[in-house]
Amino acid sequence: MTPVSLQRAALCAALLAALPSVGLAQQANNDPLYRYQWHLMNYGQSVLGDARPAFGVDLGIDDLHDYNIRGKGVVVSVVDQGVEIAHPDLAANVVPNGSWNGLDGSHDPTPVSGGNAHGTAVAGIIAAVGWNGIGGRGVAPAARLKSFNYLDGGGTQEEVWLTRPELADVQVSNNSWGSYANFLPTVVDELDIAAWERALSATRGGLGTIYVKSAGNGFANWRASDDGVDVWDVCNDAINRAGVGCQQSIWEESNGYFNVMVIAAGDASGVRSSYSTPGASIWVTGLGGEYGWQAQGLRNGGYSEAVAVGQLPVRYEPAIVTTDLSGCVRGYNTNVRAGFRNVLDGDASLLDNTCNYTGTMNGTSAAAPTVSGVVALMLQANPKLSYRDVKYILATTARQIDAGQAEVRDANGTVIAPGWTANAAGRRFSNWYGFGLIDATAAVTRATGFKSLPALLDSGWQRAVLAAPVAIGNVAAPARAAAVAWLKPLPPGPVW
Repeated sequence: MTPVSLQRAALCAALLAALPSVGLAQQANNDPLYRYQWHLMNYGQSVLGDARPAFGVDLGIDDLHDYNIRGKGVVVSVVDQGVEIAHPDLAANVVPNGSWNGLDGSHDPTPVSGGNAHGTAVAGIIAAVGWNGIGGRGVAPAARLKSFNYLDGGGTQEEVWLTRPELADVQVSNNSWGSYANFLPTVVDELDIAAWERALSATRGGLGTIYVKSAGNGFANWRASDDGVDVWDVCNDAINRAGVGCQQSIWEESNGYFNVMVIAAGDASGVRSSYSTPGASIWVTGLGGEYGWQAQGLRNGGYSEAVAVGQLPVRYEPAIVTTDLSGCVRGYNTNVRAGFRNVLDGDASLLDNTCNYTGTMNGTSAAAPTVSGVVALMLQANPKLSYRDVKYILATTARQIDAGQAEVRDANGTVIAPGWTANAAGRRFSNWYGFGLIDATAAVTRATGFKSLPALLDSGWQRAVLAAPVAIGNVAAPARAAAVAWLKPLPPGPVW
């Protein structure tokens, strides 16, 4: 056995000892797309995408599902575009009348537009139903789902995080979205942030809802617009050559709230996904993959790789397999010729001809729900965990990846992008990965019987005089806010 295998076997044995009442499920893996979900179980198998994943780069779920650790009893809200709540692989886990459509006031947030598939894909990563003979499964395949169509214009952030009555039993809030300015805000309203943090801490009976949020997809390609027409590129070759990232996670205010866990994305080789936004507010890394293209899929679509390059960046590393809007005329997987990116696409697919699933979901939008799913597994094992307990456990059980990530210095020797460093507590931290890639088995093992952390000691604000920023790249771009964006890597050119 490899060292990774030995470590996992030991963790599973420890978990089984800690949960003596949990028996093995002994259920067949009869979800036909499960084998392509490398983020759940990765033994180096062939998946969607012409590049194979590196053995062991997964969420570390291992035997948790077989031990019936599946997120049972845990409610997760998907704050996103609306979710197709009647989707065949989601419906059984959707809380009846538990969702909210902020546009019409109903409990059905199913998208009207065929392009609004983002929330349905996110929901499937968290809690697609398992062992039902169709599709794949979620990270927490027994968790319950609620949908809030915030990104479709349904409600305010305060409503979908704090005040809606449908939130009363929500334990985990997944937020695969963000709104960025193309500059570091110069003024932070301390009272406003304190008000948010107090309110967020008071949810879930004082334990605090676990708010999981995507970091962004602006490492190498970031376009901004405030009117949907005037688009400018905030990124350029100088920034990419420096390897520092065009966007920083701290530029989005709610990414700095103490209660919020900001999630970076890793790919199937065990390094940063090409798009994943770095920053000091990154807490841990989930798995978002790359683009999941296959040459065979391109041929099936009737066009060449050269043509495809002009439409999307061709990346053959695996993306995430998850649910899509039902049918072949809506969502990411359609019968439109340009939609054929791998062999899952279209109603002629030999893998699944329903078009109810996609193999091209990616972004920190995909990474965040992998973390939300793991949190659901933790809360099934120990429902009394506070949001601080969850953050602490994830940080202390995460696996360091890309250990060779080096710091970047400018011509004067100034560090402009640190690599892995040790914080004041002696824990390894990276602005690319936070505390590392989450490990579900280690986290659930630690969560079982965990003694809650002592009361929070808040040292308050300390004012600092910052050095002048290092100018790299297109710093003269208009200082206007970018529109709220679905955090999924987008094709070159105007995107709003």
